[in-house]
Amino acid sequence: MPLDLVATTPGLWRDPQWQPGMPGLYALVVGISAYPHLEDGAQPAPDAFGLGQLGASANTAASLFDWLRQDFVHHALPVVWCQLLLSPTAAEKALFDGRGLTHYERADNNALRNAIQRWTGQVPADAEGARQSRSLFFFSGHGVQSNWRALLLPSDYLDPGFGAPQLQNCISTRELQDWMEQCPVAEHLALIDACRNEFSPLASRGASANACFPLLPSSAQVPRTSASLAATSPGKQAYQAPGQPLTLFGQAVLEALRGTAGGGDTRLEFRELVDYVKPRVNALLQQAGGNPMDQTVRPRIEGDDALVVTELVAPMPAPPPMEGAESTALPQVNVPVGQETLRPPVGRRGRPRRQPADVAPVVQAVDTRFDAALAVHESIALDVMQQQFDENHRRMGHEYVSHLWREGTALIALDDGSRIEHALTLRTVARDEASSQVQVDVELAPRRGGVLLVFEGEQYVQRKRLAVALPTDEAGLVPIRLRMDFGRSDGSGWPLLQKLEARIGPSTTNPHYDYLWALTREADLGSLRKAAELADPARLRAAAEDKERGQTAATAGMLLLANAGRIADLQDWTRNLMLWFPLLPDGAVLWAESLRHAVERGVVAPFGVVDPQAAIAEALAGLQQRGLPFFIDSLELAERLLRYALRQTTVVHQHAALKAVQHAIAQLYEVAQPDGHFPVLAAWPRPASQPGEEALSVAELRRLLRFGAGPDKPRGTAARP
Repeated sequence: MPLDLVATTPGLWRDPQWQPGMPGLYALVVGISAYPHLEDGAQPAPDAFGLGQLGASANTAASLFDWLRQDFVHHALPVVWCQLLLSPTAAEKALFDGRGLTHYERADNNALRNAIQRWTGQVPADAEGARQSRSLFFFSGHGVQSNWRALLLPSDYLDPGFGAPQLQNCISTRELQDWMEQCPVAEHLALIDACRNEFSPLASRGASANACFPLLPSSAQVPRTSASLAATSPGKQAYQAPGQPLTLFGQAVLEALRGTAGGGDTRLEFRELVDYVKPRVNALLQQAGGNPMDQTVRPRIEGDDALVVTELVAPMPAPPPMEGAESTALPQVNVPVGQETLRPPVGRRGRPRRQPADVAPVVQAVDTRFDAALAVHESIALDVMQQQFDENHRRMGHEYVSHLWREGTALIALDDGSRIEHALTLRTVARDEASSQVQVDVELAPRRGGVLLVFEGEQYVQRKRLAVALPTDEAGLVPIRLRMDFGRSDGSGWPLLQKLEARIGPSTTNPHYDYLWALTREADLGSLRKAAELADPARLRAAAEDKERGQTAATAGMLLLANAGRIADLQDWTRNLMLWFPLLPDGAVLWAESLRHAVERGVVAPFGVVDPQAAIAEALAGLQQRGLPFFIDSLELAERLLRYALRQTTVVHQHAALKAVQHAIAQLYEVAQPDGHFPVLAAWPRPASQPGEEALSVAELRRLLRFGAGPDKPRGTAARP
């Protein structure tokens, strides 16, 4: 059905037959290129925090809107309502005027908040209308990351007319996600094309967003599917290329929506969209002269994963480039992306299609991003290196990195808070010439209960103290890859550690970790579905059974299968992981997810459990004693499972315990950054829930992770193995 503009409401388009409560697709599309109060704007703020103008976001959103009006096809799901907000550059506005697109609302803070409230208020609320409807949210523009919160910036951000900067005048994608997972409309889909730079000056000031999404009453009726696709992962940037009319993410998404991503059928499912867009963005970034892994598309889906995004038609030609248009990347990409002539092969039904880009060249580029001549491949124990400054300096290159590793690095036992000696070995160090980017492969010695790796010192760390909780195997080495970014925050003094990322790394001694390394790289850079297909549940079982030296690898592999919707492949092995390794909290979360998955598919007494709802609640409540999960994916899965468990009327007696775990996760989110595989905790600024004048101490950070843990031992006491 066509969408007609509603002359009385700027930016609103509706089906001519629309009536309140009418089933269908309800969309909010936002694109912001012109920011008047950022650098090079018409009225720049005294301090724009390094944020400037964009050149392709408004046109990317307008192109998505054109596709929605002209080419979106879904049986029994017509587009019936759409609000369009654009803040274009002069060149983009001229392009819009030339093609007759003039009915849109500006995307400033008030208009964006009003549009969100109008959009969320118009989606059908009655059960029948909601069952036949979908919400769609698209945003392209500036974004930042403030700890766990991703924030989207309206066009009038930092308006100096308010006096002091109103940092909270922005939109929280976490609030959007919460609304999507609670609003009973059957399907929700969000596409978010924005940066997620954690160490923006905005994040370091503790910026958060004013609430603007409605609070929904707790209900057993939840969406069938809630899916989102972000242009990049936390802590990463999203790019635009000079002279190009679309963002890299926007180009990849529109290629997929117009028919180049399918596998021979006539429907584009959400996971097919992800599998096309993720490697395609990295390929486009490489063509633009950027570094792969600087933009890593991040999907999230809750509920039924068979979401059909659109039924496919013949691909549309790409829009012509805008002559004379200025385009600025986030940050600038100096090499333009060449316009491609797409001549994809033809599918069996005659529909042109293109397979996802090969992930191998991207992996190769990631492996060679550091200066090979500066790499050191000689193992050394942390405590030995701290006593030998020459060896330290040979690896780290510059004094600000070397002194951090000598004076500001410690390993703390999570179970009792004592300092651990002789428990971390550096295997390889790679870096660039300035040591602004340092990659360190380390191995953690065997122990029970995990460790807290701490980097601290106001003279070394921008947030005064960064810490990451890492799992350990009981009888084997756990390989971890650390990525450290250093920079000057105020233009003077030594560069400070601004960003820390920790992932499971490659291993020289344990084949289970090398197997997992290959799977996670495919999942991160290419296809999650392909990675899940390669993940053999029997090998994951073997990782944990192998003399207890691979339970962390098994956990990561099981999480990969859970994220791909294939946790049923594991049968009840997740219960064994929970029971065998009680100090690995992630096992309890995976077992709860196995039960939920079985219940939602109608299995009676799954795995012999007579009351699966009670078992789910028991596993999650047990996190009070086990502690919070290590993996980011486990934390987010636990959060969703807690909401699920609290909706069940049969587990009322567990509500207090479940609420306590839910509160603990919320507190952790106030200081944690969801980058890499494990959350990194920042000690400064202190969150509102932890009053005080100083940065959070190591003991306070540890208690956020192990809220049932006892008091710390003195820092010099050796921990039990």
